[in-house]
Amino acid sequence: MRQGDTIVAVASASGRSARAMIRISGSATPDVVRSIVTDSGNQELTTWKRGVARVRVSFPRSRFGLVEAPEPPSLPALLVRFAAPSSYTGEDSAEFQLPGNPALLERLLGALLAIEGVRIADPGEFTARAFLNGRLTIEQAEGVALTIGAANEAQLDAGARLRSGEVGALYRRMADELAGALALVEAGVDFTDQEDVVAISPDDLLARLDALLEEIDGRLAGAGAAESSDALPVVALVGPPNAGKSTLFNALLGRRRAVVSEAPGTTRDAIEETLDLAQDAAAPGLAVRLVDLAGLDEAIGARSRADEASQRAAREAIERADVLILCDPDGRFQLGIALPEQKPTLRVRTKADLPGIGNADPGTQNTAHRTQNTELNTQNSSPLSVCALDGWNLGALRRAIADAAQTSKGAATMTLLPRHQRALERAREGLGEARSLAAPDAGSRHLSGAELAAQSMRRALDAIGEIAGAVPPDDVIGRIFASFCVGK
Repeated sequence: MRQGDTIVAVASASGRSARAMIRISGSATPDVVRSIVTDSGNQELTTWKRGVARVRVSFPRSRFGLVEAPEPPSLPALLVRFAAPSSYTGEDSAEFQLPGNPALLERLLGALLAIEGVRIADPGEFTARAFLNGRLTIEQAEGVALTIGAANEAQLDAGARLRSGEVGALYRRMADELAGALALVEAGVDFTDQEDVVAISPDDLLARLDALLEEIDGRLAGAGAAESSDALPVVALVGPPNAGKSTLFNALLGRRRAVVSEAPGTTRDAIEETLDLAQDAAAPGLAVRLVDLAGLDEAIGARSRADEASQRAAREAIERADVLILCDPDGRFQLGIALPEQKPTLRVRTKADLPGIGNADPGTQNTAHRTQNTELNTQNSSPLSVCALDGWNLGALRRAIADAAQTSKGAATMTLLPRHQRALERAREGLGEARSLAAPDAGSRHLSGAELAAQSMRRALDAIGEIAGAVPPDDVIGRIFASFCVGK
């Protein structure tokens, strides 16, 4: 990533659209813009100030094959100008907005790249320049990446918190508290030969370390299941054999994916598929991993080793899931095994088309079942009746899944990016070592292992510093911005 060059890239989504954008940044931006617009004498362009102007962009004749044309072809466009240092990158920059035709974008991009000193931007280079020029902190830059790649509201909220600086302020406070404690420990090392001087007592140090460890553990607890900010919530269909789970699985996906049979124990493997919940406007942009599991029944598990393995796989999948859908056509919801209480569980009465299902009166007709309460439900609310064969109430079930999935993942989980998680884990390790060294001296005046404790605390401070606004190593910066797309 070479600084000083003038960079250019398409900054809008690929494909056709009503409007598209090409972004330019660098010290030569004003000259580049004036060289490519036909009305460069426009009073608005003579001085480079923040503003918007309607211009006509010229193209080389050869690109259109108009060798004999008296004038080069041109295209009307909207030019947005930003002056350094009050721009996104901190440099003079500009954005051309024009019709979203890929051919036009390619021609304008080619015309800009033909100008000496202009090159295509590397992935994330616009945001990287914003960071290097002090316009963004590193966690705010990560917030930009998270916002661009957000697949649901929780990720958008997490990206907004990163960009606002809220998360960075939290880590900086933690770093300040740790730095203060470390300074006192190091001061105590300098006065080890003076019995009356106590910079920090072991009890005081233990209290500070415990407070920091508790805060770090709290942030790590919400991220244990999320390996990346793009991890989809896992929703598992749970119930006894022949509860209609596979039929419901196929109906939600809109295609036949799982084998359906009246014979109990047909489903053995945990079958996973991505379910797009944008259907029926349940949750625009949200998707989950829907899992169809074997019916839970100890008697089936005792039939063979394969059945035993399928029951074990189902229980393991339940532990990994973020949301459970407990299916039971009888509406009793008694599995014989305890489900994790902390997981959101939707109770669903399947096979609502069958008379007598889910009602004490066997003579009750279908219409009675189809007027039951269809509110979105959790463990303590009314069950939701559905019919997978004709799709009745599947829209309500999709909305229930979306609500439960967004709640289960939560904003805190999405805020903790993998890099932050690794840094906090290293910080926790260093703080834990320092606490172990200080614990034997509890109740005494002096810290016997002050030097070793200071070393462990220093490692913890360096780890937190990577996400607290301190300049991270070059390889960390490279990994962060390599995840961006070109034009951002």
